[in-house]
Amino acid sequence: MSRGLRAQRGMTLLIALIMLIVMTMFVVSMVKIGNTNTTIVSNMRAQKSVDTEAQQQIEIAINRYQFFSDVIGGAGGWASAPTYLTAAQLWATYAPPGASTETATQSNDLRLYRPQCNYAAPASGYSALSGVAPQDTYWDIEATASDSTTGASTEIHQGIWMRLPAGNCN
Repeated sequence: MSRGLRAQRGMTLLIALIMLIVMTMFVVSMVKIGNTNTTIVSNMRAQKSVDTEAQQQIEIAINRYQFFSDVIGGAGGWASAPTYLTAAQLWATYAPPGASTETATQSNDLRLYRPQCNYAAPASGYSALSGVAPQDTYWDIEATASDSTTGASTEIHQGIWMRLPAGNCN
């Protein structure tokens, strides 16, 4: 065998080792990317979960007209003038009709803040001079949720328009 062919046999081994190292680095980088993607998706899921739970608290509240009546009159869940209700307090006072059990939540701190009436305008088609003419009232309801395990938190504001008797927007 000539001397040139023997030198090439060693080169084949060197190239095979280099290719094996490159493939190993490629696999390691793919595993790292996969782990990063899993972390991102987990964080997004946790954030969407607390968003949904805060929105659900608002839906439970606006499902009951009594909720706004109590806010205006300082009665029911708002009798002692708290600034917010917890999920358990909201459920105990304003559970949806026919609901049997409170929903399970991921968040360990759910709060529904006292609705604020931003402004009122005389309802169209009524005399503004009448003291009992209805008003179109515009409310803001805020709900917050946070999960200490994942660190996800949210604050959601929901605007609501309601036609109420005059004088109910303080």
